[in-house]
Amino acid sequence: MMLIAGALQRETSGITRSLGYTAVEGPEDFDVYTPKSNQNPTIVLSGSGSERATRATIWAIDKFNPEAIVSVGFCGATKEHQRPGDLIIATSVINLSGSPFEWSMPVATDSIAPNKSLTLAARSAVEIAGLDYHLGPMVTISKLATTSGTKRWLGNVVGAMGSDTRSHAVATVATEKYIPWASVSAVLDDIDVNLPKIIDRVDAGPKQRGLDIYIKYLFESPNDFRSLRRLKLASDQAKTSLTNFLPIFIKSYLDLKTLNSAAPPD
Repeated sequence: MMLIAGALQRETSGITRSLGYTAVEGPEDFDVYTPKSNQNPTIVLSGSGSERATRATIWAIDKFNPEAIVSVGFCGATKEHQRPGDLIIATSVINLSGSPFEWSMPVATDSIAPNKSLTLAARSAVEIAGLDYHLGPMVTISKLATTSGTKRWLGNVVGAMGSDTRSHAVATVATEKYIPWASVSAVLDDIDVNLPKIIDRVDAGPKQRGLDIYIKYLFESPNDFRSLRRLKLASDQAKTSLTNFLPIFIKSYLDLKTLNSAAPPD
């Protein structure tokens, strides 16, 4: 059984609806979804931030004993050519702790490499689905990169292909438990987009915010209306890409697993 380790409901809601998942009780305020088919992965959503991702992944491993783990969710762009909905398949995950004010050169990133078979299955899936994608390092940071300058720095100096707040934490736990892992993320925001403050939800739970929260925010920051509208459209694009990707990825993974098991021993 495979495990999907995610952060927020809005990132995986298309997957859970289209594949008929059932919500079950989990610890803390984590969201847990079990599939109808045994071939589909269990999904555990931790909420935002590395600490939550670590706790949720440890719990999910103890509960479900997965044979593989895939970190799935949204990420920020760090390169000019990336657009909302593009998928980033991580060739490594790196960690950048602290705030941007604490980052300095040389950058110590604690890089971890993903499982080659899972990465190959992900690449096969995006090729089959016809999705735009990029290969490269995913950097996990303590808070979302909300400004264009920060995103450019992560791409140009750190060499990241995208940024998130979960993948390195998931990969660290999986590696310590000797479980194969991979990271696949959908780009949410262009590199030139400065995100509104309300988007930063680090340490918040996985459930979607109510409309009243956004209405209150717009009363206080009416100039952010266009940014929020653009962000909603980008979120829909990113969610659609992940929804289209996952079932093809699962089939590619199972086909590769069957092929490897049928191969004669060396």
